[in-house]
Amino acid sequence: MKLYICGSNRNKNCYKVLNDLKLLDNKNDKLITLSRKNIKYCLGCSACIKNLDKYCVQKDDMQEIYDNMIIADKIIIASPVYMNHITGILKNMIDRLNPFSCHGNLKGKKVYLILTGQMSEKDNEEIIEDIKKYFNGISEFMEFEFKFIKYLSSGDVESIDDISKCNKNYEKIVEEMKNIINE
Repeated sequence: MKLYICGSNRNKNCYKVLNDLKLLDNKNDKLITLSRKNIKYCLGCSACIKNLDKYCVQKDDMQEIYDNMIIADKIIIASPVYMNHITGILKNMIDRLNPFSCHGNLKGKKVYLILTGQMSEKDNEEIIEDIKKYFNGISEFMEFEFKFIKYLSSGDVESIDDISKCNKNYEKIVEEMKNIINE
């Protein structure tokens, strides 16, 4: 099973890319949109470490995400670039993965990242590298395999909400991403 996680606050470009990838794949795969979830902030209480709880002690929609991450073979995350990084809701979800870092729940899993942003890939090159370094760092201590797939320009957010119109050969790009995920 593949788990697709949309880290956007809007159901536009990242959602479209993930949904298009999911439609090309197994119907049993799951797409979770973080903007539709109630995910509390990490308290930094370390109860997940001290008490060896499988999950965080807070009861919210993270339990669904934990359950799906455990059964997923591959996790595909898409995030727009906000303020030169991933979105706050995605970062919040990552912070809540602390129980997984303690108990090895992501060990050996494959995690893929797709980024979107208004600027071109060349203009966002440094930002993309910083985000890749961030995920590489997380992958080291959580022991998952990380692969950056693609950065897609979404154009002017005020006038374009369909990433397929901003990228020539969009269908081919989606097929190439799908092939990377299915390697």
